[in-house]
Amino acid sequence: MRSPAQIAPNREALHPFDLKYGTDTGGYLSPEELVTGQTNDSLNYGYSAIAPSVFRAAIERWRGTLPALAGRVEAYTFVDVGAGKGRVLLLASELPFRKVIGVELHPRLAEIAERNVEQWSRITRNGSAIRVVKQDALKFRWPRPPLLVYLYNPFHCSVVAQLAQRLCALPRSAAGLIDVLYVNPTCADALSANGSFSHLSTVRIQMSEADQKADPYNTSNDLVSVFRRTR
Repeated sequence: MRSPAQIAPNREALHPFDLKYGTDTGGYLSPEELVTGQTNDSLNYGYSAIAPSVFRAAIERWRGTLPALAGRVEAYTFVDVGAGKGRVLLLASELPFRKVIGVELHPRLAEIAERNVEQWSRITRNGSAIRVVKQDALKFRWPRPPLLVYLYNPFHCSVVAQLAQRLCALPRSAAGLIDVLYVNPTCADALSANGSFSHLSTVRIQMSEADQKADPYNTSNDLVSVFRRTR
């Protein structure tokens, strides 16, 4: 088994996002470091946060897929499943989503995310719509669609499959789209296996130079897929 230092050799780097806002969203935590004895926490894939440049580019690509009937971001609730320290919640609050919700099982990560939201709110005044829910994602009570569900390769494919089933059971309407923005989609097959989600696109998005230097894995890009519930 590879050590955290081998998987993420740059895990201790301070990210410019945190330096700018006084938050704590960077680094890498291995799956073993996040086990607390709860039912599904052994199925986690560890923690790291998306590069802001990748997220912003991915959101623009997603917005380009929206049909005219459901094209208003203001109608959508953004839900980060496996929110970790909450970086993407802060980034999502830069857009006019109806609500921004992070679902996080690990108590310590959820507490860090809440502190980050407080700090972000003080600095930017953009955190009023952010809520962190300390809960197993498979027990989360989903808000009404339309939804943009965000996954940053958070856990085992069996959990992704169950998550897809729960999303497919939500009410359907012409404007009630459910989209999934899936970064580093190692379990994409599990998401689409039940036939309710259609794959819209997969692109490799380059990080900014600043994000590359602070990336815990020393990588320069992320693969991002978009799925939409169509049945």
